[in-house]
Amino acid sequence: MSHHKIILEEVIYTYPDGKEALNNISFEVHHGESVAIIGSNGAGKSTLLLTLVGILFPSSGKITIGDVPVTKQTLSLIRQKIGFTFQNADDQLFNGSVYDDVAFGPRNYKLSESDVEKKVSKALEIVGITHLRDRPPYKLSGGEKRSVSIAAVLSMDPDILLMDEPSAALDPKSRRRLINLLLDFKHTKLITTHDLDMVLDVCDRTIVLGNGKILADGSTVDILNDEKLLDECGLEKPLSLQSCPICNKR
Repeated sequence: MSHHKIILEEVIYTYPDGKEALNNISFEVHHGESVAIIGSNGAGKSTLLLTLVGILFPSSGKITIGDVPVTKQTLSLIRQKIGFTFQNADDQLFNGSVYDDVAFGPRNYKLSESDVEKKVSKALEIVGITHLRDRPPYKLSGGEKRSVSIAAVLSMDPDILLMDEPSAALDPKSRRRLINLLLDFKHTKLITTHDLDMVLDVCDRTIVLGNGKILADGSTVDILNDEKLLDECGLEKPLSLQSCPICNKR
């Protein structure tokens, strides 16, 4: 099913100050794949996701979502296919209540208010934040805001999930709920994160970025067991793969 594919061809992105954040990036994510993008701070992970949803446009190269190239003319169609959570949840939440933030996307589809209510209620229940529905987002904790941003994406029923550091600021119970949610989402997923234990649980494939370049692309288990590669990227082997009699029970 090509409409759930992501294709990058020789993508370069240079910031106005001259910093090259993405340097000749090419890869393909197939329908139903769950792929992690890992690397140190400044490796280009967030920039990569921003180009996929057309918030940034490559200096050169081509990005295709399904059969649709990402251009200014196709943004409305692209954003119907993709659900995207920002690294900073405050960049995503701007309404007066949690309900209205989660309802924003479905309302843009001109759905009836009864259908909007169903989608919002389902998304809030999945994420486990029904009790927050009438709260103003600015009064929530960082973890609660993160959960609301995830619910706002789920209410859109996306074909593809792009998530930038989705487990950041989540407490252990909310983090486990997120992992279960991602395991249940059978469409295409592309996740940037420093949470390598979550990567091990959720993603079969991992792409390693460093200085805007792809340093490795392969099996998650193989890459997360490559201590030399991880060390070069400023990362550490996940706890569940370290030689700890308590953690290493898989």
